[in-house]
Amino acid sequence: MTTTQQSSHPLSSFPDTPGFTNLNRPMRTELDVFELEWKGDLPEGISGGFYRCGPDPQFPPKAGDDIYVNGDGVVSMFRIADGHVDLKIRYVRTDKFQAERFARRALFGAYRNPYTDDPSVAGVDRTTANTSILRHAGRTFALKEDGLPHEIDPTTLETIGKFDFEGRLRSKTFTAHPKTDPVTGELVFFGYSAKGDELSTDIALCTASADGELTSEQWFLPPYGSMVHDWLVSAEHVIFPVMPLTTDPERLQAGGPRWLWDGARRTALGVLRRGAPAEEIRWFDGPPRWSFHTMNAVTRDNVVTLDLCVSHRAPFPDTEGEMFEPKDVKQYLTRWTCDLDGDNPQFTEERLWDDCSVDFPVIDSRYLGREYRHGFMAAQDPSKPLHPQLLGGLYFNSLAHFDHATGEAEVWYAGEDASVQEPAFVPRSPDAPEGDGYLLSVVDRVPFDHAELVILDTARFSAGPVATVTIPLFLRPTFHGIWVAD
Repeated sequence: MTTTQQSSHPLSSFPDTPGFTNLNRPMRTELDVFELEWKGDLPEGISGGFYRCGPDPQFPPKAGDDIYVNGDGVVSMFRIADGHVDLKIRYVRTDKFQAERFARRALFGAYRNPYTDDPSVAGVDRTTANTSILRHAGRTFALKEDGLPHEIDPTTLETIGKFDFEGRLRSKTFTAHPKTDPVTGELVFFGYSAKGDELSTDIALCTASADGELTSEQWFLPPYGSMVHDWLVSAEHVIFPVMPLTTDPERLQAGGPRWLWDGARRTALGVLRRGAPAEEIRWFDGPPRWSFHTMNAVTRDNVVTLDLCVSHRAPFPDTEGEMFEPKDVKQYLTRWTCDLDGDNPQFTEERLWDDCSVDFPVIDSRYLGREYRHGFMAAQDPSKPLHPQLLGGLYFNSLAHFDHATGEAEVWYAGEDASVQEPAFVPRSPDAPEGDGYLLSVVDRVPFDHAELVILDTARFSAGPVATVTIPLFLRPTFHGIWVAD
């Protein structure tokens, strides 16, 4: 059946396009795998759950093709304890998922464009809860930035329901990248397009106490509306990167894409002291740049440094319909600096590491917002061989450790047939020094008939995994995950 059939009938198969083939082919699977095989030395100190969240469409797309990030939310959990590893995978039962499952076909159209939906689902919550996992105040949530958190049972992964702090949260959206203060346990988060309307530009800045009570919510307007996927929080400040990936009401209403790159705009960094009123935000200006994900922020004597993965533009077409050059969307570990005592309204920029393009940075979460030394990332090492089947998707062939004290990096290359997913850091013990522990990551292997969970010891990082868990099936790449210790 072709993709040109009437939208009132379901498509019989997924399209033969990059978003649905090779590394990106849908799994559409819920499962339990008991007692996974492993080899090597499974560290005794690792006991807990490695939770991951990502997109996996349950039906072929309504429009005939779609972008990868528009899939239904799937949560997976590796349970590791006492020398045993189990795997569980479940869909998040969002309103969108339930409506389409009842209809047995896709009803929602283009990514974050409700004007392309089937009329039968007008007004239905479109979020897919497909981006990241949050553990806070004894509860576990699946997150996506266009809707509210969906609470899930941390053992069964069954969906409990949407969460809005018992109706006290006014924002209809919740970032996929909230930050938990490692000293106070306070949760700091925001929502953009906070009215829940894709055309609104409002941002809601919020905090919740360590025991889960909403403690503040204040709204403000950025210099212009854009995607604000990740942000940064130091011990003293919150920082909002507003970058030129923008939307347009007329384009959306005509059925066009939610996001296009507008290179005529500048980057704006909004810096606000934590606890201060939103009207005190100070905006720093810089050249057009793009960053999906951040590593950490530190405030030193009223100078705020931001470490993040930066490219010259986002991997989206521009407002003139022109596509990007591959070199322009490669992201590199970069430092932006804002001097709050100075008169310069611009931030400065310094490239920290040139050898590999990188993304999905993680740190030892006990040092979030504080002085830190160690960062870990998924990396593309251009000097290594690459299997042709990996070219059609977002891939990384290595894991990297960057030492901010020395400016040096260690790299573990996973192999020509490997696609490495976002890592998670696990301290060796609760009182271990910063960065001393283990790095966990899922690795898919060409021809995508199986995957591995690799565990690296950060004390001998470049030596490769100390343990490798065999997963007897392909695992579609996720976005983000967390480690939750027992």
